[in-house]
Amino acid sequence: MNPSRTALIIGGGVGGLCTAIALRKLGIEATVYERAEMLGDVGAGLVVAANAIRSLRRLGLAEQTLAAGSVVTRAQIRTHDGHPLATTDMRNYETQFGAPTIAIHRAALHKVLLDALPEGAVRLGAACTRVEQDRSGVTAHFADGSEARADFLIGADGVRSVVRRQLFPSVELRYSGYTAWRSAVVSRDEAALGITSETWGRGYRFGIVRMDAERIYWFATANAKLGLTYAPAEQKALLLKIFGSWHPPIRSLLEATPAEVILHNDISDFTPLNQWSVGRITLLGDAAHATTPNMGQGACMAIESADVLGQCLAKNNEFAAAFQAYETRRKPRTAFITNQSWRIGRVAQWENALACAARNFVVKTVSAGTMEKQLSKVLGVEA
Repeated sequence: MNPSRTALIIGGGVGGLCTAIALRKLGIEATVYERAEMLGDVGAGLVVAANAIRSLRRLGLAEQTLAAGSVVTRAQIRTHDGHPLATTDMRNYETQFGAPTIAIHRAALHKVLLDALPEGAVRLGAACTRVEQDRSGVTAHFADGSEARADFLIGADGVRSVVRRQLFPSVELRYSGYTAWRSAVVSRDEAALGITSETWGRGYRFGIVRMDAERIYWFATANAKLGLTYAPAEQKALLLKIFGSWHPPIRSLLEATPAEVILHNDISDFTPLNQWSVGRITLLGDAAHATTPNMGQGACMAIESADVLGQCLAKNNEFAAAFQAYETRRKPRTAFITNQSWRIGRVAQWENALACAARNFVVKTVSAGTMEKQLSKVLGVEA
């Protein structure tokens, strides 16, 4: 790729920032435009799995990311009263998959990525309203009336992508049938460092991820109609009503979380797309391959895609050929994750008592070999 090339990246999330880093390593002047006025604590926490750590290593960011998070040593699934259904010792797979899996605060990961970019590479408060392209370049227009122009553009602006909506207006979001809450809370003794857990009920789930010695990220899901909204105090009361009788430390975590910092959103994705690119524009991350969070692979897929897009641009002088190679490599992988995550979510959110009992029995009796085979399909695949 000609080092004088320029790129616009719409969206300053994990995928957009990683893409800017990957492109700048090639000498491409990539600038990120993010609608938010600041990159704060949105999203609370996330898991960066071994597959994404390997991509971060190729971007020169693995060590910084590992230092900012904590290694996940054990993953558990439990019943609402605390009985274990499955426990996976993640330390057994570090050598096999070439990297650990870590838990990290989203803001901490953002800092690692921002620190890797030069000043001026990220423009905040820049809400893209439309894009247009011609034979010589692509232009992004912003809500404040400004515009930016470059040789090509990557839409990394999330599941409700403005760029995708313009390229592929017929794509519709697919509501999962359940909604989610999440937050982070200071808690030094409620969950052991290195352990992540997910507790399954009937139509409800609660997850606990310790991010470091002081902070725990928690999330909760509930089957619900699309579009319900709650006042902060109302949703905290609802969560305590649903989960307050579940095993410790769930109630204490909810009680310790200020109502105003609990984030709520309906969980949606869309059916895997047949095409991501049109001319000088391509998509990345949730804009291209949104997935429900049931496998903890949303951010990981965005990181992988940024890594692969950089590789394809390095090998192809023409952006059209690079975009085609990028799609060829990424679409099967991301479609598998999207579809598998959707299926897992459907089963995990079952409400029927007999179905849940059967589900729990199957999870409890899965062999170590079967678990390793399933993990290999996710963590062991090279981007």
